Amino acid sequence: MSNATVIRRATHRDVAKLLFVGAIWGASFIFIALALQGFGPITIAAGRISLAAVVLLFICVMRGYQLWRPATDWRKMILIGSLNSALPFFLISWGMQFISSAEAALLMASGTFFALVLSHFLSADERFNVNRVVGISIGFCGVILLVLHDLLVSETGSVKGQLAVIGAGASYASSSVLSRRISHIPPLPASASILVTTCVYMLPLAFWFEQPLVTEANIGAILSLVTLGVVGTAIAYVIRLQIIADNGAVFMAQVGYLVPLFGVIWSWLFLSEPVGAATIAALAAILCGIAITRRGT
Repeated sequence: MSNATVIRRATHRDVAKLLFVGAIWGASFIFIALALQGFGPITIAAGRISLAAVVLLFICVMRGYQLWRPATDWRKMILIGSLNSALPFFLISWGMQFISSAEAALLMASGTFFALVLSHFLSADERFNVNRVVGISIGFCGVILLVLHDLLVSETGSVKGQLAVIGAGASYASSSVLSRRISHIPPLPASASILVTTCVYMLPLAFWFEQPLVTEANIGAILSLVTLGVVGTAIAYVIRLQIIADNGAVFMAQVGYLVPLFGVIWSWLFLSEPVGAATIAALAAILCGIAITRRGT
């Protein structure tokens, strides 16, 4: 695989970075739920991407980073931006109109399964092994359990929301594998470049479909959107690319197991969302999966 660096075994510092990103993204579902009270899903996606792009672009200029890249790098970054920002941000925001923030966080764990499969076939150093297959399969069973539960007790609208969030997880996994192909670019300018290229088409789409300036959003929705852009996108994006470059896509994809843990905790603490038996069982399977998968890295 051209332009990809050789990954190394994760250190305690790498694990701490992964936990930090998991905590940020787990909280992001709460901010998405709050932002949906004033904005549409495309506007939320475009807004957080654009805010993050401005923040990272400003930092890059202040630190003197060179943003100009060869055309081959730009083509990769445009595709990565679509899969890592535009598509999943929209799918999550749209899906959360039908499901709770805690459930959305749980369903994001499906991305780990997709990352394992894609990395096996598209990389030379992230192949299947017994622990990875067993651990990720157990975790994925927890996701399936949650989906089947809602099929039995909920309306079809919630299933549409679930499928949208699972699609977002698959999109994240695809972008993680592709991101290894730009690991020769420092994470900060790479993140800024990817987000700038993405907001170029996301902003027009938001104005075309949702007219974001014609809104009665309250201060909570506005602050939630700002938090999503600066913390949940700009800061987390840079750390994510660092982890992928150092430890690979499969290790990074395990954040999909941490997001449910933090998502359920934050939703219970701050939104008083109930945690039912199916959610607890799914969470147990997911945490068991990450423990086994960790042994295979």
